[in-house]
Amino acid sequence: MVARAMAEGVRHVAPEAVIEMIPLADGGDGTIEALFTGAGGKVEELPVDGALNEPATAKWLSLPDVAVIELASACGIAKLTGRTLKPLEAHTHGLGQVIKSVVNSRRYRRLVIAVGGSASTDGGAGALTACGVKFLDATGNDVPLGGGNLGRIAKVDVGAIKDWLRDVKMEIATDVHNPLTGPNGAARIFGPQKGALEADIELLENNLLHFAQLLGSATGRGDYKSPGTGAAGGTAFGLASAFDAQIISGFAFVKEILKLESKLEKADLIITGEGKLDMQTISGKAIGELVKLSKSMRRDLIAVPAVVAKDFPDSRTAFKAVVAASHHDQLASFDDIARATTEAIRQSKQARQSM
Repeated sequence: MVARAMAEGVRHVAPEAVIEMIPLADGGDGTIEALFTGAGGKVEELPVDGALNEPATAKWLSLPDVAVIELASACGIAKLTGRTLKPLEAHTHGLGQVIKSVVNSRRYRRLVIAVGGSASTDGGAGALTACGVKFLDATGNDVPLGGGNLGRIAKVDVGAIKDWLRDVKMEIATDVHNPLTGPNGAARIFGPQKGALEADIELLENNLLHFAQLLGSATGRGDYKSPGTGAAGGTAFGLASAFDAQIISGFAFVKEILKLESKLEKADLIITGEGKLDMQTISGKAIGELVKLSKSMRRDLIAVPAVVAKDFPDSRTAFKAVVAASHHDQLASFDDIARATTEAIRQSKQARQSM
């Protein structure tokens, strides 16, 4: 709806314009939808365990030689609407169920996991459990799922996944650069969004460090300080350590699949939407990467967000024009977005003429 509304706004000032609507994503919720809309493929479904063991249906995208799995679709926080968040119990087991099913099908040479939108801080232990990794306590029993139980792990057995991927290349698509632990780590930065209180955060922080040390010892890959390892409650670290998966830019992957650069080369003007335009938006998120790309390609970029944060700096450093579609926190309508787009185009024309 947003893209169609912006297209209508373009037609008000440029009736003859050739408009191409291109969906974008950065590894979070909606990545599969964006890729399917822009590149086709086939959306597959699989019943899995949700983040709190509720029945869920995970979706993943089948492309030629590439399977794209979205964590949010299997066990994301958005699926828990109306439920009480349980930051110590939430897990990624459902993600692992999808990974196992896709790998065992032996249909793909490349597997990309989009890990945004998680509900848990379990280091990916739930996903690894579903894939066959054993996390045992001091008495040799399986440790229960959930980030709150990671501190009980005494032994990690990765024998079942040795050579399991074989010729399959696994990549982790994310839009964050946080390490696993520390002041900018998974627990401290993202834990509160998942319902974690201060005591929970301290427990999760200590548990993630304990988990990283044991899993790293078992796999020989224990780098938990690298950028991106804290994505999705540390799931990026867990998959990278267990499967030697590479952490990649979610936006770069979407750009590759959609052949975005070749499409933008033909554009005279690029228009993008956003919910709220703030500093976080243009730091690693899709719109921030689009800003960089448009600058490198010397294409004008305008933004039509719902709202603009009061502390957002002078937008002209990143955009040719910015016009908010909503006012006073009201929900922007189709007509609001169209009008804002028309005004943004007019402002961008004035900016070019004044140069």
